[in-house]
This record gives sequence, C-alpha cells and structure tokens, in this order.
Amino acid sequence: MRNVPLRSPWILLCLLILSAGLYLGTAGSPALNDDDVDAAHAMVSQEMLQRNDFVVPYMDGVRYLIRPPMHFWMVAASYKLLGESEFATRLPLSLAMVGMVLLTFEFGRRFFGHRAGLYAALAVATSLGMFIFTRIMIPEAIYALAFEGIFYLFLRSWTGSLDPRVGYWGASALCAIAVLTRALIGLLFPVAAIVAFITMTRGWHRWRELRLFSSSAIFLAIAAPWHILAGLRTPGFFWAYFINEHINRALGTRLPHDYGAVPLWIWWSAHLVWLFPWSFFFPLALRNLPLSPRTWREPATPAQQARLLLLVWAGVILLFFTLVGGSRMEYYSFGAWPAISLLLGLGIAHAEETNHSWLKQVQRVLAGFAVLIAAIAGYFLWVSMQVQAASDVSSHLVLRSPEQYVTSMAHLFDLTPQSVADLRIPIIVSAASILIAFVTAWLLRERGISLLPNPALALGMVGFFVAAHMAYGVLNPTLSSRTLAFELNKYLRADDQIALYGDIRVAPGIAFYSHRDVLLYDATESNLQFGSQYPDAPKRFFDDTEFSTLWKGRGRVFLVVPEEHKEEVRERLPRNSVWEFAETGGKAVYLNQPLVTGQVSLASVEAGRLKLAAFPVRSPHENRPSRKSAAHRTFPSAVPNP
Repeated sequence: MRNVPLRSPWILLCLLILSAGLYLGTAGSPALNDDDVDAAHAMVSQEMLQRNDFVVPYMDGVRYLIRPPMHFWMVAASYKLLGESEFATRLPLSLAMVGMVLLTFEFGRRFFGHRAGLYAALAVATSLGMFIFTRIMIPEAIYALAFEGIFYLFLRSWTGSLDPRVGYWGASALCAIAVLTRALIGLLFPVAAIVAFITMTRGWHRWRELRLFSSSAIFLAIAAPWHILAGLRTPGFFWAYFINEHINRALGTRLPHDYGAVPLWIWWSAHLVWLFPWSFFFPLALRNLPLSPRTWREPATPAQQARLLLLVWAGVILLFFTLVGGSRMEYYSFGAWPAISLLLGLGIAHAEETNHSWLKQVQRVLAGFAVLIAAIAGYFLWVSMQVQAASDVSSHLVLRSPEQYVTSMAHLFDLTPQSVADLRIPIIVSAASILIAFVTAWLLRERGISLLPNPALALGMVGFFVAAHMAYGVLNPTLSSRTLAFELNKYLRADDQIALYGDIRVAPGIAFYSHRDVLLYDATESNLQFGSQYPDAPKRFFDDTEFSTLWKGRGRVFLVVPEEHKEEVRERLPRNSVWEFAETGGKAVYLNQPLVTGQVSLASVEAGRLKLAAFPVRSPHENRPSRKSAAHRTFPSAVPNP
C-alpha cells in the first residue's frame, strides 16, 4: 500500500471531520477555569458587550491594558451571536484549530506532497499540547494560524506560484492581525524569520518584489487604529502596553511581578510532551533539515526553500524564548508548533518513501511506551479499588494557592492515589486507546503497510482526548467556581457585594457567571493594579482596615476564600461576624451576617457549641504567606493618579 494515491478532497473532508469533532465537539464543556486567563479573559469580552466599548478592555470594571483586543473581539462577537456560554467562549479557538489543520495539509501538500501534508495535519490535530492549550482562553491558536498563513503566502509568492501582490499584501494583513492578537511578537517573529530566510539564501537582490511600501501601508491601516485610539482614550497606555508589558516583561522587571519563567530545561523538555506522540519522530525530522550553510546559497527547489523557511520559522521563536527569560511559559512556543509539525510530517513521509529502518524502531518504542502506560494505569486502578469515589473531588486533591502553579503541568501534582478513584473511567479509556492504537500502528508497520499506522496513532489520540475531556469534567468543580456562582445567584440581592480573598485569579468565574463586579481583599501582584489607579476607576482593592469596615457595615458581603486560606481569613475578620454560606471545590463562601434567622456564626462553632467536620484542625498561621497590601503599591509617574 506504499503507493496508494491520495486525493486532496477526501483528505480535506476527513481532516475537517476529525478537527471539528475534536475541537468544536468538546467546546461546550466543562465550565471556565478559575485562573488569570480563562474565566478572567471571558470577563473582558463580557464587559465589552456590556459597555459597548471595543477600544479599551475592562476587567471587573477596571482598565485591562496588558492584552491586545483581537481575541476579546472574537469572543464578544461569539457572545453576541450565541449568548454567553462555554461553547461561545471557546468557539474562536476551536475554529482556529480547524483552520490550522486544513492549512497545514495545504502547506505540506503543495511543497512536500500529499502524504507529508496529511501527516503534518494529523500532528497538528492530535498533538497533546494543541488540545490542552485550546481548553483555556489564550490566543495562541489564533496567532499561530496567522503565522502559518503569513509564511504560506510569502513562500508561494517567493517561489513564483502566487501573484506577489496577493501573497505579500495578504501576509502583511495577517501580520497586522497577529499583532492585534499577540502584540509585538506578531510582527517581530514573522519579520525576523523572513529577514533571516532572505539573508541566508542571499535573496536581497529581489527586495523590490516584496512591495515594502504598499505592504507596510496595509499593515499600518489594520494594526495602527486600535493602538492610536487606545492611546488617546487612556493616558499612560503606551507605557503600560509597550514598555511595561513588553520590554519589562521580557527583562523580568514588569510591574506587578505576577508571572514566572519556566526553567529552560523544563521548557525545552516539555516539547516532548506537548507534541506527543509525534515528538517520537523527531530523529526522522532532523534528517531532512537543511543544516549546512552551503546548501542555503545554492539554487533550490520550492520544497528545499520550504524546508529552510520552516527551520527558520521555528528556530526564531524557540531561540527568542531561550534567550529571553524574564517571562517564559510552556505555550509561548505555540507559534512554532505548526512549523515543527510540518517538518515531522515531512520526516515521516520521507522515511516511508525510502523504507528507512528508523521508522520501525520508532514505532516499536511507541508501542512499548503504550504498554508501559497501560501497566502503570492498571497498577493505580488496582490500588484505588478500595477507595470510594468522592462526592467532591477536591477532598482527594492537594490544593494550592494560584501563584504556586508555575507551570501548566503543576496541576498533575494535585493528584493523589485516592483521586484515581474519581478518574477510573477516564484512565481506563485513555490507557486502552493508547495501547490498542499504538500496538496496532506497530503491527501495521511491521507488515509493511505504510499508509495506516499514522492515522491509527491519530485515532488513539482521539480516544485519549475524549478521556482527557471526561477527566477535565470530573476535576472541573475544583478548577471552576461555576457551581458556587450559580448557588450565589439564588440569594444575591441588588445591594449585596461579592469579594474574593486574593487576586481576581482566585475565582473569576464568580464574577463571570454571576454578572457581578467583585472586590479584592488583600490582593497582591494583580494585573488590575495599574488600571485601578485611574481617577474614574471603581474601588476594588481592600486592605485589612478597609475590608473590616466594609464587613462590619449594614450591607451584606459574600467573601470567597480558597481552602488553604480559610483559617487565615477567620483570624483576620472580627470574631462572631463570620457565617458560612457554602463550600465546594476547594472554595468556601463566608457571609458577614446570617443568611437565615438562627444561623450560628463560625466563632460559635469554634467555641464548641457546634462541630463542623469540614474545617481541618491546624494552626491559623500555618503556611501563612507574607503579604503586602495592594493599597501601598506604586507605579511610575506615567500612570495617572486618582
């Protein structure tokens, strides 16, 4: 079956069904996460519609000046058309992934052949990181699609298969969209890669073909208006957005310092996970890279030029975040993943065409890995047989403060042997899918059937993603505060106030699902601190004195507290003034007055008149962090003072 003809329409149809099923089919659930990018970013789009203001982003009634607007615009449009829901929130990312899968096939097909394009598209659709980082509201998939479009149009025009005006002007428009999606790197990465490519191939004698003047005019016509309007509407915007958020973040001196940098060795190693299972084929991709400078200057075919451009595209992004260590998260290299996937697809296809011995070796390693994973899963399932599944999964997890999750994989350390009892079905489905698919792919490869092993791997990952989606739903009550918000909505009155103990990232879902602004008690290193200093900004940050006054007032206040800070909060609030409203998913909600007549305060419970098993016995000061009130934070003079 090595020479079975492949037809583009059928491949495109299969890829469309696969990607739409994976990404659109899972977009409707679960609830939005409580962190600084999912429910928090959804709040921004929500407020855009409420304010009818699409120039200055707001979060919790405060200017939010650290992100460009394109993703917020897309989600706001989705809300306008479909209503505010999880599906509407994830729709732009899901469509971007579908588009990226199809464009990857077209890119690979045109320059390397149908088989390479198919394998590259399968890698994009079913790589672990692609799925994980489109579950939350970050714009990586959108600007990665824009990058791929830029390089595809440029390369087609450069190699003579597309009218230069269409190619270069289209690339300029997509570059502007990338800037409106991911800020300055939307311009920096494509320009740096294209300049490096032209320099390496000694192609500067063709610079007039690029139509630099008209291409720049198109770029500015699309990218400049929002930046100009935002600057005119918001004094201090240019310092906050360009200096503080771009330069200072890269240097590690941004205010506030509410971010981290994944250690370089972890960041590089994580690519083996995020591109799994296709990362096992890296040795085959390396064999096709044009690493010799001598080959760059020789007359090259479009396929050879495409290989070099893909190498430069991925290399620029990976090198940038290797050198810039002020802020580095695992998904920052997302923009390079389509290029890496194309190189992987090319490497696998070329190995099949030449019947390279490494291909069978890699397939054997993958099959052995699947057996190992199944054995480990079986062991944990056997150990958990005596454990009963919990009604609240948080009781089987290790709960941490939001600032302790430095990497995306850190949530794995929340799991305990007891939590396997809550995840039995997802574990069985995922282990079985990987085992059956990877072993089948190996057997097919051993029999010399070259076309089917990679689709078998992709189908195995589909089963794995279905299991991951199921597990996400099981863990979601801990990751999201939707349940608490819906319970609050039943009792909230017009004059009630909601406060979060800590930054907005503690429970932004409370604000999103309740459609209420929230107050922040003892928040430090918050993204909202800059915007809170504008004269018209509402009061959001409260220190001990201010919150104590609010708590003792006549109005009803609901305070949302993470599990690990419950004892600390009860020590800081006036005694005999704390009543428990609800507790679930590792979060508790306290009230400053009884919800119903006769309800006993928590101080009375502690005195022994009642006993609540929900409260662990520990010192109130155990693991209590040193905090500095946000009220005393200051910013440079570029920030307007209230």
